[in-house]
Amino acid sequence: MNSAEFGEAVAPHREALGRFVAMMVGREGEDIVQEAVAVAFRDIARFENRSKFSTWLYGIALNLCRKHLRDKGRHAVAASQELLEAQPSRRRGVLSSVIRHEMAERLEVSVGRLPVSMREAFLLRTVDGMDYPEISSITGVSEGTARVRAFRARALLREELGAVVDSVWLEKGADGG
Repeated sequence: MNSAEFGEAVAPHREALGRFVAMMVGREGEDIVQEAVAVAFRDIARFENRSKFSTWLYGIALNLCRKHLRDKGRHAVAASQELLEAQPSRRRGVLSSVIRHEMAERLEVSVGRLPVSMREAFLLRTVDGMDYPEISSITGVSEGTARVRAFRARALLREELGAVVDSVWLEKGADGG
């Protein structure tokens, strides 16, 4: 695969991957996305088509996120403003914008406090809309474990934020189960 073909394969996934990585590690996300793409390009010969290309790419990015968080020895703050901006809005009034901004700040803190394993499953399921077999493949855990982690993350967020968790993510069709 030449660089142009590789670029075409990555392009449909770049925005969602960037959003996922930013929510995992915070502001350093773009550097990690670039590194993930570079690693994928370097190792494209290892891609065996046993999974979707996006699953393989997310797996590389997730491993880099995990390494980054380990190296920093901290939990990164998530960049959930992008998540809220990606949600369909019925009204775009001033009050609506203020409320959405406040929700984004609360979500940023709350998602950033989730244990990394729960954050991974939650973001892949709820933000990226992946199914549990794909999450399992990316994270290296069983489908059942991925399901439990996503459910527990959502429950923790619901405890902290109330029904706003359901109203924000149910619009995307992620049922949490």
